[in-house]
Amino acid sequence: MRRAKLALLLPVVPLISLVVPATAHAAATASQATTAYTCYLGTPAAFNVTVSTVVDKQTTTTLKDGTPIPGGNVAQSDPPNYPNVTYGLLVQTFTNETTGKSITRNVSGTNWFTYDPTPIVPGALATGTYVSTGPNAQLFGPMSEAALQSAGTPEPTLVFENGLLVMHFTVASSGAYVTSFSLKGTQQNGCALLSGRH
Repeated sequence: MRRAKLALLLPVVPLISLVVPATAHAAATASQATTAYTCYLGTPAAFNVTVSTVVDKQTTTTLKDGTPIPGGNVAQSDPPNYPNVTYGLLVQTFTNETTGKSITRNVSGTNWFTYDPTPIVPGALATGTYVSTGPNAQLFGPMSEAALQSAGTPEPTLVFENGLLVMHFTVASSGAYVTSFSLKGTQQNGCALLSGRH
């Protein structure tokens, strides 16, 4: 998969699973490889989610600072992190490791990453904004889930969304996490779909 989700975020970067170039992209990819995404963590109904790519025809392009991004944002750099856009067909399968139930979705986006020229969170390695339009999926790790809960916008570990999604993220030495979630569109709880609770 050419982009890392912020699952996202993310560490970033995606969100966490947080899709960024260079250093941030490497960090995001490494994070995805080592982070387990668990629906209903700490409950008897908990199960891990795995993701496999069916079709990946995505391309990531670095953007010039000042390039408009949906949602009223503009591309900004915080070297070595540079703004980028990822587009093209991406189809993935999400599987409940306990039951084997799976869902295959078009999660193509388009997706943008931009960075605050100076991190807005004291001590952070980077902060920025992730924007997505169209069909997508986000996987949130424990740090993101806790931050979103504190912000009053709790989200499940796996969410399928379609529309204009804007998420702010922080990259700290302990990892990257999403700090806000704003969607103008529709969403489905992927954990509920994979568990049969929909």
